Amino acid sequence: MTRASRGSGRVQQACLNVASVVGALAILWFLLSLLLGWSLVLFKTGSMAPTYPTGAAAVAVPVAADEIEPGDVVTVPRAAGGLPVTHRVVSVADPGTGDGARELVLKGDDNATQDLEVYTVTGADRVVVGAPYVGYAVTLLAQPKTLAILTTVVAALTVWVFWPRDEDDADGEPEQAEDGATQSDGLAPAGTTVGSAPGTTRAMLREGLRPPPTTHERPT
Repeated sequence: MTRASRGSGRVQQACLNVASVVGALAILWFLLSLLLGWSLVLFKTGSMAPTYPTGAAAVAVPVAADEIEPGDVVTVPRAAGGLPVTHRVVSVADPGTGDGARELVLKGDDNATQDLEVYTVTGADRVVVGAPYVGYAVTLLAQPKTLAILTTVVAALTVWVFWPRDEDDADGEPEQAEDGATQSDGLAPAGTTVGSAPGTTRAMLREGLRPPPTTHERPT
């Protein structure tokens, strides 16, 4: 196997490994979202900095309202509609409605004052883990142009990885001559007379031995 073939094989294996990991993570996230209701929160403003600055992303899991405690970071809908808000819980109160609802007072970590609205919820998405800058990558990947480019690249890599290679070149086997014999196996090509060398025959006659018969290929 040539050095170029070995290098190409390593690159192909690396591409397969990366694709396998990405595919496994995508399937895992799909299942968690579908079965457990996990969601991805993108922080587009700096109201939760420095914990979750602009461009950060976090994973949130659904919880009942009676599980929410002060200090939790939760995502709740606004009464007026629009995008939900993700802020830290300052206080939790029971409105006494008997349906498990809670009144939440929220505040952004970087905001000077609490939110004006008091959020009455029966459940919310509680942030469990987050990371900076991931939101930028997610936003970029969600763009149609980016998806088109990634689709093209993945398709090209798939074709390249699974494209059949020359087995002789890949395994390092010697090339065969046109008559079927290899160049390095030490065999005479088909149709060549095989027999003892003249000197060998004379030496055998002096020793009283019978030389082996000379054979010829029958022409076809």
